[in-house]
Parts: sequence; structure tokens; C-alpha cells
Amino acid sequence: MNDNEFETQLDRVRRAAEVVNTLSKKLQATAFQILFSDVSVDSVEAASSTATPQETQAPAERATTNDDAKTNGAGVTRKARRNGSKNPKAAPQDRELELFPEGKTSFTAFATEKAPKNHDEKYTVAVWWLLRVLEAPAATVPQVVSCYMAAGWALPSDVANAASQARKAGYLSNAKADDLKLGSLGINLVNNQLPRTK
Repeated sequence: MNDNEFETQLDRVRRAAEVVNTLSKKLQATAFQILFSDVSVDSVEAASSTATPQETQAPAERATTNDDAKTNGAGVTRKARRNGSKNPKAAPQDRELELFPEGKTSFTAFATEKAPKNHDEKYTVAVWWLLRVLEAPAATVPQVVSCYMAAGWALPSDVANAASQARKAGYLSNAKADDLKLGSLGINLVNNQLPRTK
């Protein structure tokens, strides 16, 4: 290889490194594998198709996007990110849950009838319906999230913590994510107090 060929190759490597540095760390690893091994183009396309729009932005663009916005898409503030806080987990949902069981009151009809006003009441109505109407062996946080979605209710910012708050209010006696249980106040709320009269 003569000097001109070497310089041409070196220039290509520099330009490739500049392009790779604009990618997210996840995509950088894939790009380097392609440059220095026998990774197929198909695997690159698969990796880039799973990348979020934010990951495909150049670092300068990502910094501008994050610094200019008060919160990112998940609602995490810049201050929380600087403090090392992780993004909140996506709300789990039980997609297999039968919200319109045959021969029983659907969750949406039950929720409309009871008309809960706040998250404590909504959580309690969902758990009550799961245990008493659907007769589920256990009520879980993903099932409650599915109930919220079916009713068109806005989700609490932290669905697991909302269970703890309902327990603190006395509506739930157990707030374990996989075994939510009604407390006596919760039973009384749904049986006797909802819907609240104006």
C-alpha cells in the first residue's frame, strides 16, 4: 500500500469514527462490530429498527433535546437524571385480563356506576371488581393498570406506589404487587359510599 492509499484509508476510518460517535452507545457497539468483523447488514438493520428516535440522534442533538425540555418523554426531570435517578418503569399491563366477562358486569360498566374520583378510590374499585366480580384468585398491579386503561382513567405516575397509598388510606389491606387485598374501609367504600352523592 502506498502513502496515498494509506492516507485515503486513514481518512475513511476517521470519517467512519465521526459517524459512529454520533450514534448511541448501543448502536456504536453494533457499528464497530460491522467495521471490524463479519456482522451482516441484516443484523445492523434489526438493531437500528429497535433503536428509539433519541438513540439515533447525534449526541449534540440529544443534549439539546434533553436540556431544552423540562422533562423527557417519560416525565423525568433533568434534576432527577442528574441525581442518578432511573427512568420510571413502564406501567405493566395484563393483556390477558378479561374485562368483559360473559354473564358478569364488565369493568367499564362497574367503574361508570361507582364513579371513583381519585386514585385511592379508583384503585380500590379496580381491586374490588377483580376480586368480587371477576373472582380472580389474586388482584395484581398489572391487572389494575388494565382496568385503568379500559376505563380511560389517567394512570398514576407510579402505579405500584398508588397501591401503597390506597393501603395507607385503609382501602387496601395488602399492597403487594402480585397480591392486592381489600381492607374493610375499601369494602365499605365500594359497597356503601360510591358513587358519592353531590
